[in-house]
Amino acid sequence: MRHERQVELLQRVADSGEHFVGLHGSRSMINPASAYTDPERHARELKVLFRDGPTLLGLSCEMASPGDYLTTTLDGIPLAVIRQADGTLRAIINACRHRAAPLFTERSGSTGRAIVCNYHAWTYDTEGTLLARPLSAGAFDDVTNTCNLHHVAVAEKYGLIFVRAGSNESIDVDQTLGGAQDDLESFGLGGYTHVETRTNEWDMNWKLILDTFTESYHIRTLHKNSLAAYFNSDCVLYEDFGRNFLSVGLRSNVLDEVTKPQQDWSILPYSTIQYFLVPNALVVHQIDHIEVWRLEPLGVGRVRTHTSLFAPEPPNERARQYWIKNLDLLLKVTGSEDFPTMERIYRALASGAVPEVVYGRIEPPLVHFHTALNAALDAAQA
Repeated sequence: MRHERQVELLQRVADSGEHFVGLHGSRSMINPASAYTDPERHARELKVLFRDGPTLLGLSCEMASPGDYLTTTLDGIPLAVIRQADGTLRAIINACRHRAAPLFTERSGSTGRAIVCNYHAWTYDTEGTLLARPLSAGAFDDVTNTCNLHHVAVAEKYGLIFVRAGSNESIDVDQTLGGAQDDLESFGLGGYTHVETRTNEWDMNWKLILDTFTESYHIRTLHKNSLAAYFNSDCVLYEDFGRNFLSVGLRSNVLDEVTKPQQDWSILPYSTIQYFLVPNALVVHQIDHIEVWRLEPLGVGRVRTHTSLFAPEPPNERARQYWIKNLDLLLKVTGSEDFPTMERIYRALASGAVPEVVYGRIEPPLVHFHTALNAALDAAQA
């Protein structure tokens, strides 16, 4: 992050007053339980946000070489994005044109020079053009269409890869980021190295995963035995970028930094810098690495999470073990404290006994997130 930007953010913290009251948002919000539990609303979210997109697929460094691929499923649509020989990307529907069998069954990997379906061995090049129907003895010669793979839109910039699951409509990455690109570009995401991705599923609405990262108010209680000694719980530093937003969790000693000469200020050692790329992703700059969370809604009360860790340079074995321990710790805290709580919240909301939830001015990113979602659904309906 540019030094001027770090100074700007730290100055806002320094000027915010006791308990960081100056970082509070302008309003609170009441959100009905149906925002999390209504199947009809959930279907609209999938169509408007995940199918029509765009959504984040991953980082460029996850598929650096020709033939590398990443897969996802959005609103039921199976997708694969493949790095081409010329360095560009091609996004395909991950289904063979013969009988719709999946071409890729892993989240990531390398296909080499050709894609071969493991059902009947129909073969395609990495752009999706049908090359062969082995041992079919001419049985498909009267088929009138090309049987090439279907394509959807993909775009890459600033080390980020976006897809639009439902169409070939082009993606403007700068418009998608809404102004966050200046910060994200400064991180040099394309130069990182993918260490590991872990996948889990949870019994909750997909939005609850992101909700827990939007505020620090819960740290002093929910994380009293893990994080509370190290992080401030008064308020996060918040800024919106269109429907996206920045939420900076502050360490308990952050004000020590502003006692130094301003030219020496750095917010990075005192913060967890989180960029929410609505609807499905969270890009996190920690002190010495990058984390990315990606969500795949599986149902109104079921979600799949992919959590990836990226190192600033290719790690040796000792460094790899260090990064793995970081990922272990992250998933231990979220998996034993945050997400079980979110599951219980979802069950309470789904019971019908709790009509609404309340977001306070102490939780400004949470208010922005749900306001932006409601606005996107309203605009699509209009």
